[in-house]
Amino acid sequence: MQVLNTLFFIALISPALAADPLIVALTLNGVAQGDVPALYDNNEYWIAGSALQGLEDDTQHAIWFEGENYYAINSLKGLHSRFDPAQLSLELTADARHFGENEITLSHDPSQLYAAPTALSWYLNYQLSLRKQSQTQGVDFQFNPTLNINHGYLNFRSEQSYNHQPDQSEWRRINTLLTYDVPQSMLRFSVGDIMPTTGPLGHSQAMAGIGVARVFAMQPNFNASPSAQLQAPVTQPSTADIYLNGQQISSQNLQPGVYNFNDLSYYTGLQDVEIVIRDSSGHTQRYRTPYYFDDSLLKAGLSEFNYNVGVARQNGSFNDYQGLTYSGYQRFGLTDWLTLGAQASGQSDQRRVGVLANIGLGTYGTLGSAASWAKHDGQSSGSAQVLQYRFVDQALSITANARRQSRDFLANKEIFADLTAPDWSADFGVSWGAPALGNLSLNIGRQMGANEQQTFTRYQVGYSISPIRSVAISTQLQLQQFAQQRQFSGFINLSWYFDQGRSLYLSSRMQDGQYFTSGNLSQSTPQGQGWGYNIGVQQQEQGTDYSAWLQNKQSLGQIELSFLQNNQLNQSINNGQITWSSALAYSGGHYAITRPINQSFAVAQLADIPDVSVLQNGNAIATTNSEGIAFLPDLANNSWQQISVDQSQIPLHYSLPQLRKDVLTGNYNAQKIVFAAREIAAVTGQLQQQDGQALANRRVTIGNANHQIKVQTALDGYFYTEDLPAGKYTFHTDNCTGTLEVPKSQAIVNEISPSICKELP
Repeated sequence: MQVLNTLFFIALISPALAADPLIVALTLNGVAQGDVPALYDNNEYWIAGSALQGLEDDTQHAIWFEGENYYAINSLKGLHSRFDPAQLSLELTADARHFGENEITLSHDPSQLYAAPTALSWYLNYQLSLRKQSQTQGVDFQFNPTLNINHGYLNFRSEQSYNHQPDQSEWRRINTLLTYDVPQSMLRFSVGDIMPTTGPLGHSQAMAGIGVARVFAMQPNFNASPSAQLQAPVTQPSTADIYLNGQQISSQNLQPGVYNFNDLSYYTGLQDVEIVIRDSSGHTQRYRTPYYFDDSLLKAGLSEFNYNVGVARQNGSFNDYQGLTYSGYQRFGLTDWLTLGAQASGQSDQRRVGVLANIGLGTYGTLGSAASWAKHDGQSSGSAQVLQYRFVDQALSITANARRQSRDFLANKEIFADLTAPDWSADFGVSWGAPALGNLSLNIGRQMGANEQQTFTRYQVGYSISPIRSVAISTQLQLQQFAQQRQFSGFINLSWYFDQGRSLYLSSRMQDGQYFTSGNLSQSTPQGQGWGYNIGVQQQEQGTDYSAWLQNKQSLGQIELSFLQNNQLNQSINNGQITWSSALAYSGGHYAITRPINQSFAVAQLADIPDVSVLQNGNAIATTNSEGIAFLPDLANNSWQQISVDQSQIPLHYSLPQLRKDVLTGNYNAQKIVFAAREIAAVTGQLQQQDGQALANRRVTIGNANHQIKVQTALDGYFYTEDLPAGKYTFHTDNCTGTLEVPKSQAIVNEISPSICKELP
């Protein structure tokens, strides 16, 4: 028997020695791959490259056989093989790196990075107000229009105000700005009234000029800050579950390979990131790491900037511009843990330059610093420095701040002669909390200034808790220790949240030995149409104030009523105001009068179906008109919005393939959202032969110049379809033809009269 086995083995391998093919059962990392072609030649096993799924990348040891490369198994690095000649099976064990590296992005869906350019749209917001004050004669009138025009990535916006009082009237131009966005590069070019962005210790001078800035918000899914990255090897088909602070945020199906999980971003603080990988046999691998997220840092190689030049807008003025001014601000991510920056600004009588740095301390928080030098005409040079530390995790947070500045860092203006900044200040705070126990915070600070009122030590303790889900309680005590005196102050607040946006707020505060109470009962105005109100009372040092506010939102606009009574020293001052706000908007050939539009808006189209509610992020905000059009008046710029229609309000004879759409808005633009709707034309009827017998079990084509369908008749000659609108049609089979008519009907199923199919000659 042993001799026969030996002869069988020799016969088996002899063809391989001559490079004849073998068929072997391949198992890779314990997973059966099926039968694959192989060779045995020159005392080595060779396997077809098509069966290796990339494992051949590490070797050049190959032979060509019948149009395909075969690779020597023993030449693959990190791979172990076992061949069973009796079973014709080959087992391979390969490291994950042989299958290559793969990238998995854990941020939001990157299929659309930024808003697409849109057609011409515009809106004119307007606000009309009448105000009566008991201490003045007559009625004040105010008109505040805002015009916004958008096309593609170009946007023009102008805000105006007209104020009429019994003794004077004035028209004011608040702001006028033309911007052009390049969302691919996140660049914005601006011409008009600009308020530059600066960092700590910077000076922002309003101006009329030109500017260029990087605006990360143009791509809402873009993570400008360093993000968590993990690497995990996978040797078998597996499932990866990603957890953040114990909550699953993603699940991925993986094939063998090395996987880089990256671009995971979250709120500032120390978070626990874990990846659990399970293969088909149930084997589990866990990769867990703490990661500190912080939005003050930039990713390595990334920069943000804001450069502007123009004519300075005088403080408090509307049309007074004098003197050249400039502003520059830039930060650069040198590494993921180090961000450096610089800023400069100035005009004819003052200049300021500064440097910035933000340092990531691993899992121990971040450190921020800034230094600035200033020179004002008629003063000596001044300087200021600031140092900040921040650490936040799920239960504990620590902050520390220190600032120092010289007397000449700010301009010495006569109007502010009594208002000088302290020479230096520092504070340290710590907060700890747990959902069941509440949150406790402690803070101590010290500052030194030019006089006694600016020199003191501050001690502060606070506590907050939500004993039940709808109730929140917070309290704080503070002691300020001056050289000659001390001051105590504090408060306790109670917030009670009812259903449907109603809430009650009560507060009692203590200041310099006196106690004051206040309270508010409010109903938040819904995102769409509806009512909101606020009734308040607040005790002041010399009297009690009473206030009331009422708002009603409708499709054409919103109205607000407000009243304030201020009681001081036995004297009452009453103020009342009524305001109407609305907007005239245009987009895509449609006009509408709607509620005020603060940023972007959208036009939803639902065929010709009227009276259907359109929802934004689950809240009803508009209703389609007789043409199936609805204007959605207030969408935030550069943000994802879930827009849907209320399925319960759609007539039964309509079918919508999609009830919800995710929409990415741009910068003050208008989005067009089309919900395709098909009218279900359910029709049934009987087709008969010329002798009146049923045209049974036949394939029938029905159509006219605009529409054609195929139906199948049953044994009784009846057919059923949901795609046959009212009209006249011809129909035919392979041996007969006829005509039929579908009348208009409100019935769910329109049953038509029998139709005769005449035999073809």
